[in-house]
Formats: sequence, structure tokens, C-alpha cells
Amino acid sequence: MQLKDIFIISKGTKVIFAITFTVSFLAVIFALFYYRSVNRSEDPRIKRARDLLAKYDRISGDIKSIEAFPLLDTAFNVLKVLPDYKSSFETGVIYNNKCSGLLMMALYDTAISEHEKSVLLDLSMKYCDSSITVYRRWITEWESLSPLNIRKRLVNYMKEDEPAFKGNNFKKILSRRIKTIVTAQVETPRRLSVSFSNKGIIYRHLMIPDSALAYYQQALSLWKDNRSAVSNLSILMNGDPIKPTLIESLFPPNKNNK
Repeated sequence: MQLKDIFIISKGTKVIFAITFTVSFLAVIFALFYYRSVNRSEDPRIKRARDLLAKYDRISGDIKSIEAFPLLDTAFNVLKVLPDYKSSFETGVIYNNKCSGLLMMALYDTAISEHEKSVLLDLSMKYCDSSITVYRRWITEWESLSPLNIRKRLVNYMKEDEPAFKGNNFKKILSRRIKTIVTAQVETPRRLSVSFSNKGIIYRHLMIPDSALAYYQQALSLWKDNRSAVSNLSILMNGDPIKPTLIESLFPPNKNNK
């Protein structure tokens, strides 16, 4: 057998290559048009805030998250000047991100003193309480609304003739916001559950176990699959941390189920 014979491609293999290339090409084209459509339906008034929050999510997750807080502050400043966003669930997300960043630093930064840890826990509690206030208010105002009633409320704030919407498809932007709120009707109680479990963690490290227990229970009453609450409740009761099983890691609970 000569060297050139090794690289001979059969007709069947060529067909498979052609099909694979075509499918990949079509997938790229579909993704391109899909994400372009999504981006064009984004509310241009808060695009900068969305980008900043996405950037924060990419670089957060360790004890240095606090260094990225200016991203959250800028995003918050974008939202607070808009009547329809200044008390939206998005502001609750910002508060809870700060709570989580400070809490992580308090618990895992071995370079800080006990006094600094106490200060960080207190500050984390303040942001946690702010997120709880925002989420509760948002749930009261929005959770029970139908898409039609959401639209009726939004049009009081989102006006097609606003300069910010010039050159954009206002109907798509409004429709996208309605869908975001419908999704948030499911997700925000879970966000509130996360805030409750964070508050329970803070109380546990402040050596106030009764309050920690109460908040873990509140967290689980809203979202029984809140793994942080489940695990920390086990620790509080002198058990071991509970890690997700392999199956749970591969197939997490469906986020669309209420």
C-alpha cells in the first residue's frame, strides 16, 4: 500500500463530510440571525446595564468579586433613572449579587480579621434585605398579571415615540419585555428563595441559629430544590453538606416548572 492510498476518501465518507458541513453551516447561519434578532429586540434604554451585568457574571464567583462591584453600581444607575426599571426585579438581582460577593469574601478570605469578617457580614445583610424588599414588592405587583395586563401596565412607561426607541422595532422590544416578565414570574420567587438562604447563612455565621433555621425554611418553602438552603440546613442540624448527585448535576430541575 502506498502512502497516497491511506488518504483516499470513499464516496460514502465524502457524503458524510458534505452533510456535516452543511448542517454546521446552517446552524451557524441560524444562530447568527437568531441572536441578531434577540439583540434587536432588547430594550435599548437598558442595554448597557444588561451588558454590565453579563460581564459581572462572567468574572464574579470568588472572593475578589467585590472588585467588580463598580459594574453593578453603573448598571444600577442605568436602571434607577427609568420609572419602569427603578424597582424592577433586576435591581434585586444587583443587590443580591453584592450580598453574595461580600458573603463569599467574609467566609473564604483567610487574610481578613474577625472584625473585618463581622463588618462584611453586616454589610452583606443590608444588601440581602434590600434584595428581599425588591423581590417581595415585585412579586406583589407583577406575579399574578396575565401577559395582556402586563402589556397594559408597560405601555404606561414604554412609549413608542421615545427617542430611545427611534430606529428600533418597538413592537418586538415591548414583546420581549413582556416575555421577560412572564419568565420572571417563575424565577423571582426562586431569586427570593436564594436571598432567604443567603440571609440564613449570614445568621449562621453570626451565631444566631434560630434565625438561620427560619430563613432556610422560608427559602425551601419557595423553592424546594434550593440546594444551598438544603445543604446549609443540613450543616445547621449538625449534618454534612449535601452535594448534588451526578444525575442532578447533569439534569437540573426544569426552570420553567412552577
